Amino acid sequence: MPSASFELFEIICAELKGRDICFITNEDLGSETEDQTGGKIDNVLDNLRIEHNVADNQRAIAAALKLLESHFQSRRSELPFSYDLSTRQFRTRDPDFVGFITDVSERRSYGKKYAKEVENATCRRLAKKVTGVLHNVGDPRAKLKALAKYRTYLRGLGFDGNVVLGKERDGGLDILWFPPFGAIPLAPLVSLQCKNGRFNRKVAREAANRTGETLQCHGRFRGEGVYLSAVVFNDYIEPELFPDKPIKYIPLGLSDLAPVKDTEIVEI
Repeated sequence: MPSASFELFEIICAELKGRDICFITNEDLGSETEDQTGGKIDNVLDNLRIEHNVADNQRAIAAALKLLESHFQSRRSELPFSYDLSTRQFRTRDPDFVGFITDVSERRSYGKKYAKEVENATCRRLAKKVTGVLHNVGDPRAKLKALAKYRTYLRGLGFDGNVVLGKERDGGLDILWFPPFGAIPLAPLVSLQCKNGRFNRKVAREAANRTGETLQCHGRFRGEGVYLSAVVFNDYIEPELFPDKPIKYIPLGLSDLAPVKDTEIVEI
């Protein structure tokens, strides 16, 4: 069950896409929706009140916005919109990120075609956030569709010739990020798998294990600890979603792709 607070977040982004200002009413959140017997059905406001344990709609929305602000601040970022709760007015701060959230959330869990679109959108967001080099190598690819050419390309990144065999189309690789340190093949490597669905521990574990096997085919990365594996979900990762046991991957969500607000923090 997705968090009602992040449902609210996506509703606001959808209303703001292509606009500077919007107003969110109770009706926008489903308060007037009724079933065929005339009774109120489950809606965002109901879920917000339950989630934040308050009886008042305004207090529930205020609590949700506070949670969202804290969530983005923990990632050294900020909400892509500002708001005046007294009038329920929302103003766009970051139109690009608002559009990204709306586009990928509308494609959540809808087939392989949309999965690739979300992967491409994720790579474009990463390009706005990180330095170094990003390689979007997941299947289907617009270039290097032939496996022989794909293997040659991966060998240029330091992988063995047998990195992709048989019916494998990409070896479990989606996005490879080389931060700006060292030189290939002796350069740090971050693998990011993209999953166009809600966070799922089993899916994350299987993706990380499959990618880990492929990364072991890198000529210089035979042992653990020399690369980092992350799995990006079309979701929002809150602490209660973290697995209780040690894991070999970093779970990431859409908010992790938001631009960093403070870029010059140095702790000594």
